[in-house]
Amino acid sequence: MGWSDHTNLGAQTVRGMTLVEVLLALAILAGAGFTLLIKIPLDFQGQALNLSATMLLEDIRDTRQAALSENTWYQVKFALAQRSYRIYREGVKVKEVGLSDGVRFYNTPQDFILDASGNPLPGTPIALVNQAGRTRQVIVAPVGGRIREE
Repeated sequence: MGWSDHTNLGAQTVRGMTLVEVLLALAILAGAGFTLLIKIPLDFQGQALNLSATMLLEDIRDTRQAALSENTWYQVKFALAQRSYRIYREGVKVKEVGLSDGVRFYNTPQDFILDASGNPLPGTPIALVNQAGRTRQVIVAPVGGRIREE
């Protein structure tokens, strides 16, 4: 594509693009825009649920590691009405995290304790649900303290 030279009244030259070149440029831009539109994820509720579950998983893993390294106990309390959870070290709050918009706890215990050996008392699944009804679980195994997400 380039500029086309058009002669007007002999001595004066007008530069511009032809209609075909303009239409071709618009078609290319429309194709690129359509490709980008297809690649944009539209499941924002699912992304919020996955983000909240991953953050909870990482926080519990970090808390377990801290209990092991510091040889002390930690407690994770779930504020169901406020859609948040709090982490306590020997009864003193060290962190509070809110869930993403549209995500809430579902069939979740009020709290659990990670003892100095990193074992949860009791082991439990922590379920999160979004507005579409999809659920994710962070499972804290009672034996060995394995923490995983489903």
